[in-house]
Amino acid sequence: MRDQHSTGGDRQPDRRPCLSYSAMTIDVAREIADSWSYPAPYDFYDMTADPEDYDEFVTPQLWPEVFLQVRRGEELFGFLSGNPSAAAGGVEIALGMCPDLTGKGLGRAFMEANVEWLLQNCPGQRIHLNVAAFNVRALRTYEGVGFRRVRTFEQATNGSIFDFVEMEYADRGPAGSRHL
Repeated sequence: MRDQHSTGGDRQPDRRPCLSYSAMTIDVAREIADSWSYPAPYDFYDMTADPEDYDEFVTPQLWPEVFLQVRRGEELFGFLSGNPSAAAGGVEIALGMCPDLTGKGLGRAFMEANVEWLLQNCPGQRIHLNVAAFNVRALRTYEGVGFRRVRTFEQATNGSIFDFVEMEYADRGPAGSRHL
């Protein structure tokens, strides 16, 4: 897998940021974990909301196979992580966007760029993710770029039990409606 790749550009210049992907560093991981704070109810995703998640995020020995910082120019835009999962039959991803950038119509472009990076750097792998069921905004975004709902399940996290939705990317190929 390549560590760095730029995507974006002329296809949707008004909405699609030009993003670059590079290996996560401990300093950037700590910046995200310690300073990214989302407004309620999305504060569920704050790394400090779950000590186990926090430890995994800031401990390089626990990092997944793919753990990338995503930048727009010099600005830290988000992160993308992923691990091959035999249970999921592909790569299971997690991602986050800088809280200051959320709610501004950038989520779809961010997710399209992530999918493009994954398709280029993890060829042949099915792409899966899990999202909290209450996060309707994310569910709509993921469905809009070609993910489909696979199942719902309960998971213990953040000191309680929450409903989650497992989703899978349904690559519709060049003749389909996938738009990257």
